[in-house]
Amino acid sequence: MSDVAENTALAELLGAIADRRIRRKVQKLLQLGEEAVRALGELDAALYVHEHGEEQIQIVADAVLSHFRRLLEMLGVLRSEATTDEAVEAPARTSSPRILAVRNMSDEQKWQSLVREIDTLQYGLNSELREFDRRFSDALSHDRKEQALVDLNDATTALMDGVFAVMACVYECFLGHAEPERMIPGHRDTLGKGLAVRRAVAELRRTVRTFNRVLQDRATPPAEAESNYRGVVAAMVDFIERDVFFYLRSDTRKEFGNFRDVLEPGDAARNRLDCEGFDKYLDSLAFLSQRGVLIKHDTDLKAKITAELGRAVTYAAVLPELVCEVFQESFVKAERLFGLSDQIDAIVEAWSLLPLEGRADVDRILPLARALLELVRPPPAAAPPASGDFF
Repeated sequence: MSDVAENTALAELLGAIADRRIRRKVQKLLQLGEEAVRALGELDAALYVHEHGEEQIQIVADAVLSHFRRLLEMLGVLRSEATTDEAVEAPARTSSPRILAVRNMSDEQKWQSLVREIDTLQYGLNSELREFDRRFSDALSHDRKEQALVDLNDATTALMDGVFAVMACVYECFLGHAEPERMIPGHRDTLGKGLAVRRAVAELRRTVRTFNRVLQDRATPPAEAESNYRGVVAAMVDFIERDVFFYLRSDTRKEFGNFRDVLEPGDAARNRLDCEGFDKYLDSLAFLSQRGVLIKHDTDLKAKITAELGRAVTYAAVLPELVCEVFQESFVKAERLFGLSDQIDAIVEAWSLLPLEGRADVDRILPLARALLELVRPPPAAAPPASGDFF
């Protein structure tokens, strides 16, 4: 299995399984999962790096999905085991795998618990794959290549999340916990990629905005304008050459490539308007936060912060030391919202610049906590219409 030496999470898992037969099955399942993730992650290289990759989209799709289909086949075999292997009955499902795993269960009981969990996952992954096959085939049969590319990109993202879910289930059933970022070294799940992209784009947008503001000022001396223009280009090129750039969808990467082709060989005098266009384009990437996985992450996190800060602000005058600890925990959570809102980022940055003694001073941190609470608190629900009001 590749990267076994570096994969401490896998070593920990296999070391916890005494039954050699079950250990081999678990290792095989995780091996197929890793191969599926790596194959799905090679989509971009197969499509956009190799010559004529986009023209061979059917061949590429078959190649990147082949390991995923093998994983599904094994899940099907495990599902059949659940109905034919009655040698050991797993405990009744009364709680989550996390709770079951910390009990004194045998390896066989943990394996049976895993098989039961996989039943639901296999059904969902099969449904996702069938729907992709239908849409992909329809797009190609009607010569809608761009639509086929979009379908393939979307499917690889969803299926990769599904593979991570299967692997996480294995870890939860045998160890009681799972850390997706450690399961396959070098790979992130969709949420991790989404958060990394949002942060990197937000940092790029603010850097470009600073340089472009000076550049667009007609009173700026030519030498200074050129220096700021070069700053825009350098920030753009640095972003494109980072790993996080490849977490973007292919159409977004192409847009960045177009801007690079125009701006990199240009100068401030000729490309002032192009710089303004790039600045506006970065503003338009706010849609990155509208992906389902990020919406759920942000909604859940803001709800937690709201609950914590709401109580702490109320008792700030009575329990200053205690609420300062709560405030700090809330601001740490808010850091994971980086890039969602300039206002939230500004408040979190103001908190991060406070010295340690300042973070323990309720008078200094309370105004920031109240400001953050107002930004993360959901808007009040609209009042129902009065009787007889229908519009």
